[in-house]
Amino acid sequence: MANSESSEKNRKVLFLTYLFPPIANSGTRRSLEFANRLPDLGWTPLVVAGVPEPDEYEEGLLSEVRPGTTVRRVPLGADQLGLRIGRFLRSDRIGAGLSWRIRALWAIPDYCISWRAGAIAEALALHKTHGFDVIYASGWPWSSFLIAEELSRRTGKPFVIDYRDLWGGTGADFERPRGIHRWIKIGKDQQRRVQARAAALVTTTSTFAQMLSEACGGRHVHAITNGFAKEDFPGFAPVCELPSTGPVKISYTGIWRPGYGPNDLYSAIVALKAEMPDLSQRLQVTMAGFKPGKAAEDGIEDVVTELGRVSHERALEIMRESDALYLPVSGGVYDLASLPGKIFEYVGSGRRIIASATPGSEVRRVLEAVGLYRAVVPGDISGLSGLLKGLVNRTGMEQFGLRDPAAVARYERSSQAAALAKVFDGLGGS
Repeated sequence: MANSESSEKNRKVLFLTYLFPPIANSGTRRSLEFANRLPDLGWTPLVVAGVPEPDEYEEGLLSEVRPGTTVRRVPLGADQLGLRIGRFLRSDRIGAGLSWRIRALWAIPDYCISWRAGAIAEALALHKTHGFDVIYASGWPWSSFLIAEELSRRTGKPFVIDYRDLWGGTGADFERPRGIHRWIKIGKDQQRRVQARAAALVTTTSTFAQMLSEACGGRHVHAITNGFAKEDFPGFAPVCELPSTGPVKISYTGIWRPGYGPNDLYSAIVALKAEMPDLSQRLQVTMAGFKPGKAAEDGIEDVVTELGRVSHERALEIMRESDALYLPVSGGVYDLASLPGKIFEYVGSGRRIIASATPGSEVRRVLEAVGLYRAVVPGDISGLSGLLKGLVNRTGMEQFGLRDPAAVARYERSSQAAALAKVFDGLGGS
C-alpha cells in the first residue's frame, strides 16, 4: 500500500514550513537548507509550505530547492475568502481589504492560522500517497506547531517542533501583541499543550534551549544553530588586510524593523561624517534588505547606498565584495539569547565583522570563537563611530584578531542537517 511504513533506506519526514522558496524571508533559509541536505542523511522531506505575497516572491530561490523535492503550497484561507467576496462584489480592492482584516482578527496564534485546514488536507493526502515517519514543524508561524500536533493525532506519527525564535514573552518591539490580541491568552495554552505532546523540541541557540527546557519542566531541548552553506563561499580564506588605497567598504544585508536593524550604524556614520567631511571618499557603505530612504533622511546618502530588497545571491555578492560586515541584534530577550541567521553567512564569507552586541550574549560567544571581529555594546554610538574611524584610517586592525577555520567549520549547514537527522533517528522512524 502507498501509505505503508517506509523502509530504513527511504524514511520520509513531513516538513511543515510556511516559509519556503519562493518566499523571500530570513526564516526560509533554515528549512530550505535542511530539506536540501536531509536526503543524503536518510530522510526524504515532503514539504507543505505557504504561498508567497507578491512583495516577498523571489523566483531565484526556486532554483535552490533540491531537484525532485516534493512541495505542496497552501494559500491562507483568509485570502481565499477575501478573494471570493471580492469577486462576488466585483471589487478586488474590497477583497484585498477584507483579507487583511480577516487575517488581523483571526491571528491566534499568528496571522497564518488560516492555512491550517489546507495544510492538514495536503499533509493527509501526502500521507496516503507517500507515507511519512516523522512530522517536522518550523516556527514562526506557530500555527505550524498546531498543524503538526493535529496531524500527529490523526496519523500516529511523532512530531518535532523547531523554534527558530521564541513564541512570545521576549519583550521585542516587533513581537508585541496589538489590538484585542493584547488581552487574548489562548496562545500560551496552545504552546504548553504542543510542547507536552511533541516528541522532540529543537531551537537555534543554547540559551533558547535552556529557556524552553525550564518552561517544559526540565525536558531536554536540542540546540541546533543556523549555519552557512560552504558552497556559497568557494575558496574560503579569511580577509585580514584592507586594501591600501580607496574607500573601505562595509555592508549590511538584512531587514530593518522596530527593535532590529542598523540604527546604531547610521547614527555612528552621521557622527563620523561631522568629524570627517571627506568621509564619502574614505568609506562606502552598502545596505540591502529594506526600503531605501533613511540615508537621505539622515544626510549620509553620499556615504550610504541603499539598494532595497535584493536576491539572496546578490546579498552573497555584496558580502564577498565588502571589507567588513555590520551585525546588529534584536532587543528584549533576543539581545542575549538569539543568533541572527545572518551571522553565519558573515562568518562563512571570511570578512571581518563589526557587531553591536552585548558581552556574554550568544552573538558575542560565537564571534569570540571564530575571531576576526570587533564589537561594541548596543547603543554605543561613540564606540562604533570610533571603530569606523579606525577602519578608514587603517589603524588597530590587529584588534580584530584572526579567523579560526576549525571554529568556522562547526557552523557549516551539513553539520546542522546531520544534527537534525540524528533527532529524527532517535524517534525510531523506520
